[in-house]
Amino acid sequence: MKNLPSPEAFCQYLWHEYLENQNYTILGDCFVPETTVIGTGEHEVSRNLEQFVNKISAEIDARTTAFIIEDQWFQSQWISADSVLVIGELRVREQTGNPLEFIGRFRFTILLHAMNNEWRVLHVHQSVPDPEQGADEFFPHRLMEQSNRQLKQLVEEKTRALEESYRQMEYNARHDSLTQLLNRRWVETQITVAMQEGDPGVMIMLDIDWFKQINDTFGHPLGDQVLETLGQAIQTVFPQALSGRIGGDEFILYLKEEQAGSSALQTTAIEKEAEQLQRVWEELRRQKGLTFPVSASLGAARFPQQGGRFDQLWLHADQALYQAKAAGRGCLRFCGEREERD
Repeated sequence: MKNLPSPEAFCQYLWHEYLENQNYTILGDCFVPETTVIGTGEHEVSRNLEQFVNKISAEIDARTTAFIIEDQWFQSQWISADSVLVIGELRVREQTGNPLEFIGRFRFTILLHAMNNEWRVLHVHQSVPDPEQGADEFFPHRLMEQSNRQLKQLVEEKTRALEESYRQMEYNARHDSLTQLLNRRWVETQITVAMQEGDPGVMIMLDIDWFKQINDTFGHPLGDQVLETLGQAIQTVFPQALSGRIGGDEFILYLKEEQAGSSALQTTAIEKEAEQLQRVWEELRRQKGLTFPVSASLGAARFPQQGGRFDQLWLHADQALYQAKAAGRGCLRFCGEREERD
């Protein structure tokens, strides 16, 4: 829920909408599917939002009166960078006009998750005060002893699940789902950062020869396997490179001098690694039963000699790739170097 300045204000809004306005749409707006709820009754335990909705559906249908919140207080405590615990108490009265109308109070604990200036409910625990508790106790000690361990475990489980979810989301946002290499946006970002550091490097453009014919002849599922095995081969032969899939059958690699070592950036060394890439790729395809012949062409350009920006270096590496195609495919060409050596 946006535009509520504090967790206390958010919880006050929840109880106001639920008790006084009978607005049950907040369940969908403010709760998550994994929300857990412990109510005031002996068996009022819901392990997720669906269970909670099912349990209160009969109450919603039968309920004819709303409540007035006569008194309330809230207190919050942050327990992690994005999790906050809110405790409080409400005194409520039925709006019936009956002199015997219900008046009661209950206490609650609400665990909230804060993300992008929004609040979401992870857990709600309601309780009815024990008449035997001391005046200086928020909860009786015996109840605290029973619930503290469970609450701590719940917070830890929720935190671990959220952290794992965020890690997976971050990985998916930066990687190509088929090859597990970096996607175009992120590999371009990383290469740009590497170039800004100023150390010499080599950019390699790579694509598969006659890939459209492979898809047309053997089908896209087998074409995807060809791409997948190429991604595995690239990671095996160039483990230190910034490598990514930029679209279709086109790939990009960037070797930084500080990672590869100055000798590894020599033309002959990279030519040997390109040949090794073809061999490793062929073996991976053979293991998957992809016995039809496939090759890749590669074009390389040096930083900073052949481009001080990403787009400039890309252009020269792409020109070298076309030179490799013209030379018969399945080989590596360095921009401007093959002609001199010939």
